Amino acid sequence: MNLIWVVPVSGVLALLFVAYLAWDVMRRDKGTKEMQEVAATIYEGAVAFITRQYGTIAVLAIIAAVIIGVLVSNEQFTETPVKGTELGIRTAIAFLVGAAASALSGIIGMYVAVQSNVRVAGAARKGVEPALAVALRGGAVSGFLVVGLSLIGVYVMFTLYDGFNTPQFAPYLIVGMGFGASFVALFAQLGGGIYTKAADVGSDLVGKVEAGIPEDDPRNAGVIADLVGDNVGDCAGRGADLFESTVAENIGAMILGVAIFAVTKKPDFIFFPLVVRALGLIASIVGVWATTSLPGLKLNKGEEPMNPMFRGFALTVVLAAAAMYFVVMQLLGNMFFFYAGCVGLLTSVAFFLITMYYTESRWRPVQSIAKSSLRGSGPNIIMGLAVGLENTAAPAITVGIALIASYYLGTQAAASLNVDLYVAGVFGTAVATMGMLMPAAFILAMDTFG
Repeated sequence: MNLIWVVPVSGVLALLFVAYLAWDVMRRDKGTKEMQEVAATIYEGAVAFITRQYGTIAVLAIIAAVIIGVLVSNEQFTETPVKGTELGIRTAIAFLVGAAASALSGIIGMYVAVQSNVRVAGAARKGVEPALAVALRGGAVSGFLVVGLSLIGVYVMFTLYDGFNTPQFAPYLIVGMGFGASFVALFAQLGGGIYTKAADVGSDLVGKVEAGIPEDDPRNAGVIADLVGDNVGDCAGRGADLFESTVAENIGAMILGVAIFAVTKKPDFIFFPLVVRALGLIASIVGVWATTSLPGLKLNKGEEPMNPMFRGFALTVVLAAAAMYFVVMQLLGNMFFFYAGCVGLLTSVAFFLITMYYTESRWRPVQSIAKSSLRGSGPNIIMGLAVGLENTAAPAITVGIALIASYYLGTQAAASLNVDLYVAGVFGTAVATMGMLMPAAFILAMDTFG
């Protein structure tokens, strides 16, 4: 069954949903005059930072594209019929498209996030529920824009490079798009992160310690810089990082599908990553809408704000699992790949629960750090570092188990496909990765919500 039409439909639907969310957020009350003055200052700083950062990235991206194009032109690749200068030009174009799409998603997401800040503050005067709804919808703009643009970008490049007539070659030709997205993510994530932490620590040292100004007081210029950093780092930076992840995983899984296509002659193994990502995007749309609008899932009076988001995330995962089953049976025809996809979905749930455990105040890690603070700054630093190191163990173990399980499940499909165990096993890990990233838009919405 040909399901590739789902990809452009899902991408366009995501962008329409982004437009609706942005309109819904922008029409909200901006609060008092004082709120608007602080928000205007933060917006001015964010625009200045983004203009400077992405201006530098643009120059470096063009230089990198030229270098990559020249290097690729001088190499001989047997995987594609395109050779020499044409291959170099195509790779350079894909690189620039990936970089531009990543930058665009980050800039628009950050703009809406900055505009959402003051509207969340205004909504908070009416209660927790309207504030949570505005914050999550504002964050969802970045989440769906990133995943939607990555999906449309890969689909368009695949189509332009004759992917439907020569599906075994096109994935190799668009690898440059992943490099371009990674290039922007490197600068956006590191640059924004360093700026954020420098502004945070600097404003605390000068404002609280030396001048005696309360924390997050807008009279401290460093606080404005800190809040600017939160927007450019957590919105634009994290968005670029996730854009790179989704693009790279899509293209990587498509290349692995080429290995199975060589035996089965079924292009469905190449199309599978795009179709799964598209349906995961639709599942995330339903999850965000339900979290902010559906009675029984949205925030109840007196309830912890994280509870409705967990319910929305759970709904997204359930819908994603159903979509995974449908796509696997229609395109791949083997239940073991569905099981591998479920391993990926369970991995995303495990990451969600691990993060909650180590960051929420009702659990041991945060409480132990708080208690150690009563004995001084030294015990606080030691306990904080210990908990941070402990926190790395659970995700690492989870990833290891997921890799082993998905590889094994993939090998069980080798006989029916008449391919090597190694090829089927590695494709199983790719399916698990696609499953893990199916709720990516919802996860980024929660991240930008903060």
